[in-house]
Amino acid sequence: MSTQHYKCVYFIVAAIVQALLDHDPGLIKTFAQSNATPLISAATRGHADVVEELLSRDPTQLEMTRSNGKNALHLAARQGHVSVVKILLRKDPQLARRTDKKGQTALHMAVKGVSCEVVKLILAADTAIVMLPDKFGNTALHVATRKKRTEVP
Repeated sequence: MSTQHYKCVYFIVAAIVQALLDHDPGLIKTFAQSNATPLISAATRGHADVVEELLSRDPTQLEMTRSNGKNALHLAARQGHVSVVKILLRKDPQLARRTDKKGQTALHMAVKGVSCEVVKLILAADTAIVMLPDKFGNTALHVATRKKRTEVP
């Protein structure tokens, strides 16, 4: 599939989301499996335009997490969605410090992922985050090296 095709699909998805929310604004507060919100679903899939739309309508969605404690930034970081990570950190740089139920930050998730740029964006948002351990004492460096990586791709 070409890049042009993906852009077209993302545009259509954003337009559909906008139409649904125009019809019923309450849909933004619904939950799916594992407590996923529309924002979390959009962030996980890299739909930056949808993330922007949802946050413009309800910025409090940034505070929502899945049942495992992961927020939209955790999931976008894991998937390497640079544009979504930029949006989320621009809206709230403190998201970088939020932890899931295992004590993992978005940086822990990013080093498991596929994007060195995402790792750099999170570090730029909060340089001290690099030292934060999860509940098992693992920093992001521990996670990265356990994945047999000396560098994040």
